[in-house]
Amino acid sequence: MSLPIPVFIVHWNRPQECIRTVQCFLEQNLLVSISVIDNASSQENAKILSENLPPNVKLVRLEENKGWGGGLNVLLRQWLANKNESYCFISAHDALPQGKCLNMLINSLESDSKLGIVCPEYGNPELPEFSPIKGPHFIFTTPRPTGTVESVTFPHGTLMACRWECLKDIGLFDERYFAYGDEYDLGLRTWLYNWKVAIVWGSLVVNPGSWTPSPIKTYLFTRNSLLLAYTYGGRLQAMLRIFLICINTSRLLIFPFTRKNAFFTDNFLYARFLAITNFILNRHGCPPSQLIK
Repeated sequence: MSLPIPVFIVHWNRPQECIRTVQCFLEQNLLVSISVIDNASSQENAKILSENLPPNVKLVRLEENKGWGGGLNVLLRQWLANKNESYCFISAHDALPQGKCLNMLINSLESDSKLGIVCPEYGNPELPEFSPIKGPHFIFTTPRPTGTVESVTFPHGTLMACRWECLKDIGLFDERYFAYGDEYDLGLRTWLYNWKVAIVWGSLVVNPGSWTPSPIKTYLFTRNSLLLAYTYGGRLQAMLRIFLICINTSRLLIFPFTRKNAFFTDNFLYARFLAITNFILNRHGCPPSQLIK
């Protein structure tokens, strides 16, 4: 009899979305063991979560918000130290796997021993790519037949399945990123250690939206894209990315129709300036308190 596959879900102040995600995982035709790590949510939200999670779901509460990777690392370290199953799922608190999503991910890992990380698609025909100067981005492509396992530079962070041997080899999330960027780093690092990352077409996850306040999101995307550029391209390419960010910022200020709600807020200029400054000063981890309302 096979053991349940562990599912690690990181949560912060969205209990209803997290409960829905847990139910979605339980409805999949796969035996799973779910652990939710709460990243120091408010007492009210933590109470809602603890009172409404199914009794067979483990809840771990942290006293401080360690971010996406830092929170998950708490559970992943335990899993690596006490291997009971060859694979695990890593999920955001608002990821909704559809159909046979989880089975398709596990089947792909079973079919290729060099696959270290696999992820589902979002339902859009796009593939992730990375360059130090342009940063992580997605390109539209022709949809592949269901079941196609296609190599990609990095996985979608919303939901992924990981092989125990791969994470044991490459290490866990780099906690300097805090959020937005650590999954890109993990994927790029996977290739450096001669493992593969892939997307499984037809394996579908729905992600209703991002709940992170926009100034924080702008700050983290800017700072962490520079850390990625420096790590995988060197000092020169990181400086070129700073120049590109400055050009893009000027364009947003001059041409209002180019602004995007996810990044352009009343204080987006300050958030970007602070992100560049803190990158240069080697200040990483949790966003500055002045951005957290």
